[in-house]
Amino acid sequence: MSLSEHLESTLEHSLPSLNHFCELIDLNWIETSLHQTGKASIRRRKLPAEHVVWLVIGLALFRNQPISYVVEQLNLVFGTTEYCVPSAAVQARQRLGQEPLSTLFSLLSQAWFDETQQQYSNFQGLSICAVDGVVWSMPLTEENFNHFGSSKGKTAVAPYPQVRATCLVNTNTHEIIDAQIGSMDQGELTLANQLSPPAQSITLFDRAYFSADFLIGWQTRAESSHWLMRAKDNLRYEIIKRNSPHDFHIRMPISPRAKKLNPTLGDYWEARLIEVEQAGKIRRYITSLLDSKTYPLIALAKLYAQRWEIEMCYREIKSNLQKGKLLRSKQPDLIYQELWGVLIAYNVLRRQMKHMAQRAKVSPLRISFHIASIALLNLLRFDSLASAGNLPKHLESLMEKSNRYVIPERRVRSYPRVVKGKPQKYPRKSQSIS
Repeated sequence: MSLSEHLESTLEHSLPSLNHFCELIDLNWIETSLHQTGKASIRRRKLPAEHVVWLVIGLALFRNQPISYVVEQLNLVFGTTEYCVPSAAVQARQRLGQEPLSTLFSLLSQAWFDETQQQYSNFQGLSICAVDGVVWSMPLTEENFNHFGSSKGKTAVAPYPQVRATCLVNTNTHEIIDAQIGSMDQGELTLANQLSPPAQSITLFDRAYFSADFLIGWQTRAESSHWLMRAKDNLRYEIIKRNSPHDFHIRMPISPRAKKLNPTLGDYWEARLIEVEQAGKIRRYITSLLDSKTYPLIALAKLYAQRWEIEMCYREIKSNLQKGKLLRSKQPDLIYQELWGVLIAYNVLRRQMKHMAQRAKVSPLRISFHIASIALLNLLRFDSLASAGNLPKHLESLMEKSNRYVIPERRVRSYPRVVKGKPQKYPRKSQSIS
C-alpha cells in the first residue's frame, strides 16, 4: 500500500463521526443548518462545528454536569486524544454562534410536527396548539443585564437578568412547533407576532393576547389558522346574529391606537362569543370559528381546557430538564444558543416519548416525562457510544419496555384550586384563653 493510500485510510478512520446520534437527530439537518448559516467547519478542529451543535444539546440534557464532562461523555473530541480543556469548548461555542441552532430547531420541529399531525386526534380536522410566554433567569453579568434586562414590579426589580420566550406548542404531544426568543423589553405579544401557525389549526391563547391586530393577523398567516380564548369581562361588542341563547356572532370596535399602528384594520372586526356554565359560573369564550353547527359551544369550552398543556410543557423544561436552575451562559449570544439547545433537547426527548406511547398504545401525555427522560439520558450516560449500532439497539430495548413508563389518566379535580399557606419555621404564638 502506498503512502497516499495509508494517509487516506487513516483519515477515514479518524474523521469525526456522529452516526451514533442519527436515531435522535438526522445528521443531514445538522449539516444543512451549518451550511445555511455559513458555520460549517473547513479546517479539522478538535471540536468541529457539527460536534459543537451536539455539545450545546448535551449541555441541556446534562444540566448538572460541567462542559468538560459533556464533551467526554458524548465522545465529541476529534483526534487521538479524548480530552480537551474547558476553554476550548467555550471558544468552540463562541465560533458557532446561535444561528445554526435556531435553524436546526426550525428544520426538525416542522418536520416532526408534520409527522405528528397525521397520527393524533384533532378538533374537527384542526390541529390543536397553544401559545404562551415563559421567562428564564441567567447568571448576573454586565453583558447579560445590559442586553436582556429583568422583570420589574412597582417597587422592585428582579435580581437576575432574564430572557423571554414565546412558544407554539402541540397540545397532543407537548412538542414545540415554533418559538421566538427576546429580551425583557419585548412583550409576549410582540414575540408571538413572529410565530408561524400551522395550516388547518386552532390555537389556544390566554386573555393577555386579546388584540384585534394580532388575532386578525394570526388568521391570515396560514390557511384556516383559527384561535380560541377566554373573553375579557369588559369586552365591548354588538350582536350581529344569535345562534342560540348563549351563542352570538358579534362585532367589536377597533381602538384608535390600533388603527393608527395599522391603518388597514378598519373600524370593526368580527368573532363568535359563547357562554357556558362551568362549576356554577358563567364562562365566556371568544373564537374565530363562526360556524355554530360544525363547532358546538360545549365542545369549544371543553377544548379550551387543553391550553393548560403548555404550562405543563414549561414545567417539564424548567423543573425536570433544567432542574430549576439558571441558564449557564454569561454572554448574550451564548444565552440564545443555549436556549435553542434546550428547546431542541426537549423536542428530542418528547419525540422518543411519542414513540414509546405508540408502542404502549396510549396518549404521549401519559408517558411520565420525569421517569422516561431519566431512562433516555441513561442511554447516553452509561452506554458506550463508540459503536454506531449501540444507541439504536438500546433505544429499541427501551421501546419494548414502554408500558413501564405509562402513568394513570389525569384525575378530574374534586376540590377547588387553592393556594397553600407558606410553612412557618416556628409555631404561631397564641394568646391563652384563661
